[in-house]
Amino acid sequence: MPMPFLKRALPVLLACLFALPALPASAATKAAVFPFDIHDAQQDGELIPQYNPEDLRRLKLIADELRTLMQKDGKYTVVDLSPKEKEIEAAAPFNQCNGCEVPIAKEAGADIAVTGYVDKVSDALINLAIVARDTKTGELTKTMSASINGNTDDLWLHGVRYLWRNRFNVEAPQK
Repeated sequence: MPMPFLKRALPVLLACLFALPALPASAATKAAVFPFDIHDAQQDGELIPQYNPEDLRRLKLIADELRTLMQKDGKYTVVDLSPKEKEIEAAAPFNQCNGCEVPIAKEAGADIAVTGYVDKVSDALINLAIVARDTKTGELTKTMSASINGNTDDLWLHGVRYLWRNRFNVEAPQK
């Protein structure tokens, strides 16, 4: 019974489907995620701080994790900052330059510049902060922080994942 109808209607339905204009895909926000900075209170007073190599490795670990989380989400495309390596090195630390990462991110084609900062009070207490700025205006769009009680890869990763899930990737309430 319905089969003859489907046989006649299918070509018409397919023709209509292909005739529809393509719907624009929502563009992902292009994000430049910079290397994270660190302050180790145990190094205060040192002319040239000798950071723990494990802490420096963890900085890279959590910055890479944030890039991965952003890329997997689909709302963000992480831009490659490797061509800007010399500029990044000259401008760092980003937690002290009041937005100097913005022009670098903008030149790299990013919509937002994301920086991170670890304040290591001790091996038992670490504060992790992430900041995002709009590359058109330089204005802060997101700021967040979390305390980490311990100094292991798992705890640092837990901190960045917590901020991603509960702060960064959460839309602000509409006013």
